[in-house]
Amino acid sequence: MTHVPPKPSLSFLLAALVLCLGAGTAQAQVSRTLSTPGPTAQAQRVYNLLTDLENNSRNGGTKQTIMGQHCEAHKEAYAGEYWVKVGDISGRRPGFVELDFGPGNYHSTYAEPYVDSAVGFARDRFIYGEGIVGFSFHQSYPGASVKSWENTFRQSWMDYAWMGRVINWQANTAEYQALLRDLSFAADKLAYLQQQGVPVLFRPFHEMNKKGSASPFWWANQDPAQYKQLWIIAHDYLVKTRGLKNLVFVWSPYEWDGTYGGDPWNYYPGNDRVDVVAVDIYHGNPYFPAQFYTGLAGYNKPRMVAETDKLPVRWGDSRYGTVSELDARPWAIYSVWGDSLVYNLGTTSPNDWNVSSSYKAIKDTYGYYGTYWRVLTGGSNATYNWGALR
Repeated sequence: MTHVPPKPSLSFLLAALVLCLGAGTAQAQVSRTLSTPGPTAQAQRVYNLLTDLENNSRNGGTKQTIMGQHCEAHKEAYAGEYWVKVGDISGRRPGFVELDFGPGNYHSTYAEPYVDSAVGFARDRFIYGEGIVGFSFHQSYPGASVKSWENTFRQSWMDYAWMGRVINWQANTAEYQALLRDLSFAADKLAYLQQQGVPVLFRPFHEMNKKGSASPFWWANQDPAQYKQLWIIAHDYLVKTRGLKNLVFVWSPYEWDGTYGGDPWNYYPGNDRVDVVAVDIYHGNPYFPAQFYTGLAGYNKPRMVAETDKLPVRWGDSRYGTVSELDARPWAIYSVWGDSLVYNLGTTSPNDWNVSSSYKAIKDTYGYYGTYWRVLTGGSNATYNWGALR
């Protein structure tokens, strides 16, 4: 397996530097090979689109970005509420929608009606040719008697020995068995989507580099070697044991600004088990630091903003200056987190950047057309022919 070294290599840094400077010479083509051997035709077509967008952004082609929206089905009035809300505001809907298999509803199982609703909503978006879909998994710690948001975080009693037991497949520990039981729930839903011909961008164990003061998940801020083993166990269970061929695996560290997130490089599971590299960004002004985009360049994978609270395009007005993250850094996918579309994260106060001046940032982003559609949207009024991926 190929791993990125603890610190970015010289070639890694040079690749990022060349991209940052916008050099006219062509960059290395991103491979269309998925980490899943023998993927479904639909999964391969979706990944081909992502690699084409990435290669175009690197090599002077048409620069386009798929706009995405995370939908928190356990908090919404109905699954997909914020996907619909984008359309109500802008007249166009996201080309990518991500939902979640967790964290549960304070019961002993993840089997909740909202999960089935989320799976059905994702299925319909792809089958109806309205966009591509993904799932994250806010997974409670293995063995947790209650599947709750609080149990997705590290507990005070967890130590190196506990994490070692979680990944100790050789001894088939109780913690390892509990991990597989949780993964089997997600696998069952993903298998159903495969039967329906639906490929899924699957984003497990995200924000693994989040620091202790920022409420890290139980898999975060662990020994990098143990984290990578956890990812490999999950990948191999889903792909080899369960035989899933419809998955595109997304690795998504937290913003590594030195405040809330440390360097993520040691946590990278390897090119043979990751398909898309991403970042979750919740701090800084809308000119997101180039270090995230350029820092991910050396992996030669499609790049994605997996979670953020700000829309990427806002033409200036009396409140804010002009910002176009998609001109500066044309990510393959740019996805907004849940209700932060309209509220500040974790509150019910308005997210001023997105909603002021009659939702200007949302409208400017979803209506971005120059000499061609810069933003690929979904729904029935899409700017891309998603039906060709079915």
